[in-house]
Amino acid sequence: MKNWLLPIAVLGVSGLGLVFANDRARSRVKSFFDRLAESDDPFGEFNQAVESQLEYIQRTLDQLTDALEAH
Repeated sequence: MKNWLLPIAVLGVSGLGLVFANDRARSRVKSFFDRLAESDDPFGEFNQAVESQLEYIQRTLDQLTDALEAH
């Protein structure tokens, strides 16, 4: 697997180089980051999903704790 590390790194860097060499791609990347900066909560939906999953895990752990303490 170590033999693939260098080619993958080179492909990744060259891909980024190609994106920034093209004016149209550069403007799209810039507009994406501008929209991300202007947004109040850019990951709001993702954060809510993660929060609900964490609450579910916490409830399950609380139930497990109660069950173990009962025995």
